Amino acid sequence: MASKTAQTPTAPHTTTSPKKQTGRVAPARRPARGVIALTLLAGAALLTVDTLARHTAEERFANRITERIADRHGSGPAAPEVTIEGYPFLLNTARGAHPEVRLTADALTPDGIPVKAAVDLREVSETADGYTAESVDAAFTAPFDSLATQGSRQIRLSDAGNGRLRIVSSILGMPLTIIAELRLDAGAVTLQADSAALAGRLIDPAAPAIDKALSERRRQLPPLPLGLKATTVTVGPDGITAHARARRVDLT
Repeated sequence: MASKTAQTPTAPHTTTSPKKQTGRVAPARRPARGVIALTLLAGAALLTVDTLARHTAEERFANRITERIADRHGSGPAAPEVTIEGYPFLLNTARGAHPEVRLTADALTPDGIPVKAAVDLREVSETADGYTAESVDAAFTAPFDSLATQGSRQIRLSDAGNGRLRIVSSILGMPLTIIAELRLDAGAVTLQADSAALAGRLIDPAAPAIDKALSERRRQLPPLPLGLKATTVTVGPDGITAHARARRVDLT
């Protein structure tokens, strides 16, 4: 009987492939960082120059406005605070116009009433002699206490809400309270009574005594600077405000 020859299992043949080289040489980063740093420095320098140019122009504009008002009206307010809107400033200067210039100032009317002025000029361009604005909107606010004295009588004024004025005085020792609307009539501020109360009791707002009290409060607006014409009068928490507007204002 033939004997079986034991066969030894052979291990599978494995082929060893050479290792792939995965390492790469890192690109130099210093030049890129240098470019970024230079760009940031250049941007900061431009921003600084733009800001300095803006401040210089704001001071020059404030001085020109003060001189112009003094020339036309005999006296002017202290140099106003000027803010030239729009960024970048130098780009707007190059195109010859600034979209908006805002002014705020404290001033006195010819009869000595203090007012806070807020003026908004649009599309302001610089000329050889000064500046030109395509439009101007302004608000002149007089505080209540500066308008309260009427001769020897002391009258208290306050905001009654909904654009109305509260007037408190006295008749024969009794408190008189009038709620009135303000109107603009040919450059004068007039009042129209909505309601009235004497010693807490409602009375006819059309009564002669009421009409007389309100007629005493009529006030002619003074001439406004920059060619402004009054458009409306409103009442707010800070006082009574006259709003005005002008077109194509030449600030030379």
